[in-house]
Amino acid sequence: MCDITFMVHYVTSQICKGCQFRAFFLKCVNAGNPTAICYEGLHAATCIGLEESIKILKPNVPTHGLSTFAVAIFNVCLGREKEASQVFQLFAAHHADLHSEAVLDMVESIQWLLSTFHAPWLNTYDEDFKFPDDDVIMHPKCLHGENCKNFNAGVDSS
Repeated sequence: MCDITFMVHYVTSQICKGCQFRAFFLKCVNAGNPTAICYEGLHAATCIGLEESIKILKPNVPTHGLSTFAVAIFNVCLGREKEASQVFQLFAAHHADLHSEAVLDMVESIQWLLSTFHAPWLNTYDEDFKFPDDDVIMHPKCLHGENCKNFNAGVDSS
């Protein structure tokens, strides 16, 4: 399996279309490297949309944690609360409790990675966004006017 660590951790922008490492990176994606698939899916979310991103990430679900969590979040952003709930359940069964520090770290990783791709669509999902409220995904307390600084992705960090 090809090692893409340097490309994605130090020069993430170089795996984008027309950039220095794109050809090699795509070979890694096509070879089935789960990490490369994850980064390609996250990159797709920033330039061609969440629908395509989910399609790219699906082969990694549920075995790759970051991919699985991203698919769940992207389903939330698209207003697909049932799909999001199912994927969050898969994530919890295979990776980490949804109330764990590991999840908060993963949220920060996704936020950071999306920003490194210079996402043109940041914060443009307000028309579709519907925060799910079921037994798996509880809405954050701040949804009803409380302070949101201690909450990420519906996971109460207290």
